[in-house]
Amino acid sequence: MCWASWNKGGGQGGKAMRRLIERKQYMRTLRDLRDQNIIKVITGVRRCGKSTLLQMFADELQQKGVTPEQIHFYDFEDLDTLALGDIFQIHTHIKNRLVADKMNYIFLDEVQNVKAFQRLVGSLFIKKNCDVYITGSNAYLLSGELATLLTGRYIEIEVLPMQFVEYKEITSEKSPNLSKIESLAIYALEGGMPEYYNQKAIKQKQADDFIKSVLNTIVVKDIFKRLNITNTHDFNKVIDFVFDSVGSFVSPRSISNTLRTYGTVVDKQVVAKYLDALCEAFLLYKAQRYEIKGKELLQTLNKYYLVDPCFRKVRLRRAMKKDISHWLENVVFFELLRRNRAVYVGKIGDKEVDFVVTDHDGYTSYYQVAWTTMTPETLERELAPLNAIKDSNPKYLLTADIDFNPVYNGIRKLNVADWLLANPD
Repeated sequence: MCWASWNKGGGQGGKAMRRLIERKQYMRTLRDLRDQNIIKVITGVRRCGKSTLLQMFADELQQKGVTPEQIHFYDFEDLDTLALGDIFQIHTHIKNRLVADKMNYIFLDEVQNVKAFQRLVGSLFIKKNCDVYITGSNAYLLSGELATLLTGRYIEIEVLPMQFVEYKEITSEKSPNLSKIESLAIYALEGGMPEYYNQKAIKQKQADDFIKSVLNTIVVKDIFKRLNITNTHDFNKVIDFVFDSVGSFVSPRSISNTLRTYGTVVDKQVVAKYLDALCEAFLLYKAQRYEIKGKELLQTLNKYYLVDPCFRKVRLRRAMKKDISHWLENVVFFELLRRNRAVYVGKIGDKEVDFVVTDHDGYTSYYQVAWTTMTPETLERELAPLNAIKDSNPKYLLTADIDFNPVYNGIRKLNVADWLLANPD
């Protein structure tokens, strides 16, 4: 089975003990797709667990009777693997090791590091006894030639950092006295990058330094080098702005105008290019604005959510507790993304609805998110956008309050920790 690891040991003096947690959702998907005539493309931000997913799926295959000779694992972040040569030499190396008359499982980790990898993947795919799995840390993996070459022949499995139910599982023994709301407050501000908690169990600074290194690798390797960005000053201003604006409506024009007032002149087209690059690196996820009454997507003022708050924590070094409602909104966005087909931010007249969701069966529901609505004024403010929607689709208010799930004019108020832990398929 596939596991995300964390460090259970404490202190610098003791030897760390690792506990492993199954990423059940992704493992179930891989099991369902095994031996199907389709390339499995596993994407997601760096260090969110893609490589571990492949490694442990390979282990499970062996537990089910697949021989080690049938499993071919290549990590293209490893210089030893890259030293095999170009795509033709790598192809020959793999081909010569295939087990005849049996299915071979080909795992190509961070394959975008190989020049013209698309042709390598395509050639392996057409072999009758190859089941191909690839990973990548940039959406560029599925753009251009690969998408053209393999149209209709691949399925993307997008891996996200740990969700709250997984976070609770790895921390329950270490912090058994924390309530689910206290745990949620920590998770909302520190996120779910598996290795962050491995390092945090040793030393907080070590955990923060690890995340800094991951972020630096993403920015330098996946963005600067790929797009040949030389004006790093302007890019850093944009990334700082958007990291500080999670849960707020922004556009390339609004970002450009705001930065100009602080003395940084960045054209809106350049800002748009930078935002696209951050999304392609899976650091940011864009939620488009949806006009509920007119049932149409709007072209301006979207929201961007950060794949994990730890990146903001280490980059901006600002207190995050005062913004906990925004970070709770960030948590809910990614949980809705895991569970549903499409997630938008809503507009109804002059009011904003946090999320408009379309599930896999095509049904729509609405969500409003706040850390607490225990004062009458706050409750009224959060209910107002949902009350303005006149259709009969389900409406939910998610908060950290413990008040027995009341219903207001058909709007169900739910405890957000319970909702997250329910984790429906």
